[in-house]
Amino acid sequence: MTSKECSIENEEVSGKEPDRVVRKLFRQTLVGIVILVLGVVFLARVFPEPVLAFSQKFIEITGVFGVGIGIMLADSLHVFIPPDVFLMIAVAGKLNSILVIVSASIGSLIGGTVSYLTGRIILPKIEGVASFVKKHEQKLEHYLHRYGFWAVVLAALTPLPYSWVSLAAGAMKMRYLLFFQGCLFRIPRFIIFYYLIQFGWVGGGM
Repeated sequence: MTSKECSIENEEVSGKEPDRVVRKLFRQTLVGIVILVLGVVFLARVFPEPVLAFSQKFIEITGVFGVGIGIMLADSLHVFIPPDVFLMIAVAGKLNSILVIVSASIGSLIGGTVSYLTGRIILPKIEGVASFVKKHEQKLEHYLHRYGFWAVVLAALTPLPYSWVSLAAGAMKMRYLLFFQGCLFRIPRFIIFYYLIQFGWVGGGM
């Protein structure tokens, strides 16, 4: 194990600044949840037909696997595609909740792994792309240096960008098993958000 790996895994979180960062992330998460539920209620009341039509067409073509594939792409392509879009499609399309959560979780774990391997193996070999990504990665490095494993957990649960943290974790050579354990927190995240979306959709009159 390299010194960099050790620093990622063993650096202790201390002082008031980390606490403020964590509190801020969880405040943003709570605000995001409120906005999400209100947004779903709005869609259910104002645009139910287009949402239903699109969801049914999506499900007709891809089935429940489309939810997992969509979330896998959202968590591996480093573009702003909220995975909750696919949960919304699943809720509107009345897919089986257990199958949706399983598909979403597997897709997210695969997507995170793709991002991790991209940062660890591919980016160092592509100089132009690596320098571009490094600019974005630097904003997240202090989270990984300071929190290590818990940075991945925070990314799995909060608005901290999961795909970029996964990429940075790979680039900084965090042990994959440790990284994967943090990614498992995506599962409770999808359970909670699925039922929040369902609550908003039903509460909106659908």
